[in-house]
Amino acid sequence: MSQQAYDAGRDADEDVLLRVDDLQTAFFTDKETIRAVDGVTFDIRRGESVGVVGESGSGKSVTARSIMGLVESPGRIVGGSIEYKGEDLVGKSDDEWRQYRGGEIAMVFQDPLSSLNPVYTVGNQIKESLRLHQGLRGRDATRAAVELLEDVGIPDAKRRLKEYPHQFSGGMRQRAVIAVALACDPDLLICDEPTTALDVTIQAQILELLEELKVEHDIGIMFITHDMGVIAEITDRVNVMYAGEMIESAPVEELFENPKHPYTRGLLESIPSRNERGAELSTIEGDVPTPNEPATYCRFAPRCPKAFDDCEQVHPVQVDVDESTDDHQAACLLYPEDVSQNEAVELHRSREDRTGSEVSE
Repeated sequence: MSQQAYDAGRDADEDVLLRVDDLQTAFFTDKETIRAVDGVTFDIRRGESVGVVGESGSGKSVTARSIMGLVESPGRIVGGSIEYKGEDLVGKSDDEWRQYRGGEIAMVFQDPLSSLNPVYTVGNQIKESLRLHQGLRGRDATRAAVELLEDVGIPDAKRRLKEYPHQFSGGMRQRAVIAVALACDPDLLICDEPTTALDVTIQAQILELLEELKVEHDIGIMFITHDMGVIAEITDRVNVMYAGEMIESAPVEELFENPKHPYTRGLLESIPSRNERGAELSTIEGDVPTPNEPATYCRFAPRCPKAFDDCEQVHPVQVDVDESTDDHQAACLLYPEDVSQNEAVELHRSREDRTGSEVSE
């Protein structure tokens, strides 16, 4: 599929809630400019769960905070667009962005203790969201708060409204945080590693809960994690990030059955359940680099077992992995795989329109 046809297909999809296009978020320090998010593009549709996966330092959380308008100084969005229901949020004032944050787009963070105020009851915090975003007060707010706690699987909800966060277990606190987010009645829910601090049993319950909420409320979910096992459980489509860039995108079944990018293969091979019992786990040598300069080469090349000379000179862009599919892309000079290596390299070179782009402070 040509790039023009792919773009036309994206534009024609009326179910798209969020469209992120060539997003660039940079942090300006005295020593260097860190390009934490560098040309990221993806969509989230209503009723769809989209995973964003990668090692720590890949840019996952900065992408989420960019969408929420929560990038703090010395960082800021320096390029691209974030369209929510067709409205570009980039360039809006904080007051304008606040109209979407919470009400239209809600976020569940990794640590529920830092998300809940310890001096207010859980009920007060849920009712505050109901008041701000749905205009509910008094008995109506209490009734709605009880229903929300029941929706997220907290028993004896009426009594637990009066309790404080420290009286809840870790799993219950995370459920309460999700209830606060749902009190905003969002159409898009961003979950930033919400199960990382939970044991596997509670983690499975939270994932099942999110799947039920997605279906029941017909919301879009962006799920950020470094855990490929979680990605397999919760998402419909997966975007793999590395050093600020999206390097592979595919439906979840396709990605697990037919991973293309060497980095994605490395992530999957490091999952214990995918290896034979007693076999040594594969590792990806090295660390994620800090993206502090324009990408004029493949940032994964120093760690890549498939790297060749051109990887040090040509920046790979997202292309269809072959002509038979239009929903599996990889940013790797090995693709498209149905052309010669030289032809693939020239295709990437010709599309490399951001090479040497400057990010000004």
